[in-house]
Amino acid sequence: MKKEHTYTLIAAFVLLGGATTASADLIEIFFDEQFSDLEETIPGRFGINERLRYESTDAEGGFDDDGISYRIRYSYTTPDFSGLSGMVEGETLTSIDGGFNTLDRAGLGTEVNQLWAQYADEDYGKIKLGRQIYTLDDHRFIGHVGWRQNIQTFDAVTAVYTGIDKLEINGFYLDQVNRINDTEIDLDAFGINVSYAFAKGHKLTGFCYDIDSAPIGGDASNETLGLRAAGVFSLSDREFTYAASVAEQDFAGGDAGYLAGDLSTVVSGLTLGGGFEILDAGFRTPLATVHSFNGFADKFAGDSLDGGLGSGLEDRYLYAGYEIPVGNGIKTQVIYHWFSPETGAGDGGSELDLVASYAINEYISLVGKYGDYSADDATFGGDKEVFTLELNFVY
Repeated sequence: MKKEHTYTLIAAFVLLGGATTASADLIEIFFDEQFSDLEETIPGRFGINERLRYESTDAEGGFDDDGISYRIRYSYTTPDFSGLSGMVEGETLTSIDGGFNTLDRAGLGTEVNQLWAQYADEDYGKIKLGRQIYTLDDHRFIGHVGWRQNIQTFDAVTAVYTGIDKLEINGFYLDQVNRINDTEIDLDAFGINVSYAFAKGHKLTGFCYDIDSAPIGGDASNETLGLRAAGVFSLSDREFTYAASVAEQDFAGGDAGYLAGDLSTVVSGLTLGGGFEILDAGFRTPLATVHSFNGFADKFAGDSLDGGLGSGLEDRYLYAGYEIPVGNGIKTQVIYHWFSPETGAGDGGSELDLVASYAINEYISLVGKYGDYSADDATFGGDKEVFTLELNFVY
């Protein structure tokens, strides 16, 4: 990590973790009073989501970005009228110093982020129509890319049925995806996701997604059938958390498979875990939160959207997490990835990821992330380093 990044991260956590706690408490009281008064006048729920972020990207080959951005979302959700409700949310993204991450730069300005109506029944589920945030499972196939300043949304009809104990059925039709770089892509996508809690702490999910998409980079269209299991089990008086997924995908010109697994446990306050993810050549996840997979540096994010991983990808990783007992507790995690092509020769390189977060109070938090990808040969291109530091306010 560059020295200036290290110093910035340490200084920010010290200042915001200690000296600004009293100021944060005053901000919390102020917003509680202001929004309470407003909601007494206009029934419903008003919300604000702000993020001030510094981001630096240094990639071999000349791709360098360095700048500060500010994003604010402002929303209103109606009261519940016999199960009916609605929401409208605007979003404004600005650059503070002229520098900017390339993905965010395209999204500068103001837009309607969400606009939906829904009917909900506490015994049977709900149906929602309009522009909305929508995610399923671990976001590997359907996600919102919430880490980026300009979140991914869908123009869609989504529904969930919960009328049978331990069973949840999710169905969707997606007409358009509004991507993080401010492009709007036509879709003709539908799918079903069925989960059953077959035992305490264990859930089995089957899913089938048919995505007919306008080009994202290459042809992202595909049909995917998969199975996922997740839960917690005990062994020798120790609890383990697990997740495992398998999928098969058909697309124009071929088919490909997917396999992933993760296992972790807690030892004396230290979370230890590891796992793997294997994408066959051509496998694509055009609607996923790809930032959540294969490293914070997003080295493989673009190619995994549209099947551009011509050699496939094998990602094996280990991680450790610990909450440092300072103030309200600084949550930290370190992850190390070993990459290789799924087919053919070559070394895919490795990546070191670090993340730390601190909740100053209920509304204000600080998050720092660092990803350092090292290419051992040219199989997946050159080195890449990404650093972000952000201050969040959510009400």
